[in-house]
Amino acid sequence: MKLFLAGLLLTLSFLGRAIASQSPSQPIDIIFDIDWTTFYTINPTDPNQADSNIIWVEGKAYRPTEHLGEVLESLLQHPEVRVSFFSGGERSRNEALLKAFRLPSGRSAFDVSYRVFSKEDLSVVSTDATMPFSKRYKKSLEGLLPNATPERAVLIDDQPEFAKAPWVGVSSLGRFNFQKNFDASKIPMSFFPENREQWMAEKDKALMWKTLLEEAISSSEKSETSFAQIVSSVWSAKSQNALCKNLFSF
Repeated sequence: MKLFLAGLLLTLSFLGRAIASQSPSQPIDIIFDIDWTTFYTINPTDPNQADSNIIWVEGKAYRPTEHLGEVLESLLQHPEVRVSFFSGGERSRNEALLKAFRLPSGRSAFDVSYRVFSKEDLSVVSTDATMPFSKRYKKSLEGLLPNATPERAVLIDDQPEFAKAPWVGVSSLGRFNFQKNFDASKIPMSFFPENREQWMAEKDKALMWKTLLEEAISSSEKSETSFAQIVSSVWSAKSQNALCKNLFSF
């Protein structure tokens, strides 16, 4: 009888360890900004901005960042990754825009989002109206994302300073207005690239996200360094190296 009980306890202990080893790992949260990161606001009367990819929401025209659907689909192949969106825009606009954008699989960006956060989810750090918006409001995930930790999350934003410490933000690598084709006549204007290489880097910035995030995800599986630290390090070392989708000179 004692031998039976000992054997039973040993079996239960083994099963407990096996179940624990198969339980899902702590999630990796990748949170994308919307305006000037995953979508551009465009002028629909400009022939170099208007195309079949325009999305109309609440009377405004938007253009998704090139390769956005491809990149989201790729990230979602990782079972531990949760993709969310966080924009200071109105909730109705944010949700409508994400619902209108379709990935290659046919699902909408809203369908694959773990969470969508909007203006009311921003943290107010100052009421001084003379300060820039990104200094008065911050993006904190505290209490918003179940089981999220600063060590396993990153915000991709054209203004990474929106991330409220200890949450980590990295640059979306975009800084110019959308152009279907490089227009040299606009070089003197604000928010337009100075050369074709800069235009190409803007156009293909989502492919850089994919490359850098894939490296960080892979590295975090083999390292004791946190995912957020690895993302910051990889972004700092490599984010400016690519000029187009065919040139990643790492």
